[in-house]
Amino acid sequence: MTTTTEKPDSQKPEGAKPAAGEKPAAARKRLTSAEVRDYLMTHPGFLARNPDVLEHQSLPPRSDADGEKVVDFQRALVDRLRRDNDRLRVFQSEVITAARANVSAQALVHEAVLMLMEATSFEQLIHTITQDLAPAIGIDVVTLCVESEEPWSDTPAVRNLHLLPPGAIDMVMGEGVGARLVAGEIDDGAIFGPAATLVRSQALARLDLGEDGPVGLLALGSRDAEKYEEGQGGELLGFLALAVERMIQLWLRQSH
Repeated sequence: MTTTTEKPDSQKPEGAKPAAGEKPAAARKRLTSAEVRDYLMTHPGFLARNPDVLEHQSLPPRSDADGEKVVDFQRALVDRLRRDNDRLRVFQSEVITAARANVSAQALVHEAVLMLMEATSFEQLIHTITQDLAPAIGIDVVTLCVESEEPWSDTPAVRNLHLLPPGAIDMVMGEGVGARLVAGEIDDGAIFGPAATLVRSQALARLDLGEDGPVGLLALGSRDAEKYEEGQGGELLGFLALAVERMIQLWLRQSH
């Protein structure tokens, strides 16, 4: 049994009759320039969806010999590429700026941790956290909060060291939440004390002060409303909080 395959049009002998149902080549309708123009006019998004079409066209100058208005597709393509390039430059600049700010923040936090490690007593460590840490990392206030059922009557008052009732940190942070970055919330003074009126954004980190120790909270406050915002990375805050908590644990163990 033999089969025959139909030759493509380019291989058909000259004068061959078209296959059944096939229109002769001469009878096939060819699009006119007016029809192409009308289609593009009624479908203005076609070239935007098919930008590769422009890359294969011989495009006209800005105006023809008769002075009639002609759309300059080449200029439109160049303008689009220029706008894309400008957006890329802006994005690149923002990425570089953010990277530099992150590196700078990392350096400040690392230096601050080294400063905390230089404390020669528990009292000096608490003083360094509550008084010296804020300027070291470039913010307005740092406070240390500790939950306690009873007031510390035998402990002298320390600025930016605040006592909270049991469960208060869970209410502020959310149960089980280790860190929060918040913009816009106004503290009632329980966390930031007198500085609460100037704080417009805050970074909060829960502190584990040991099995027998109370629940603690490290609170960083800034008057810059965009300093800390939800969605920002909290890696540096987490590192700083871990360093503070480990140093407090160390001094508490040594005091027993």
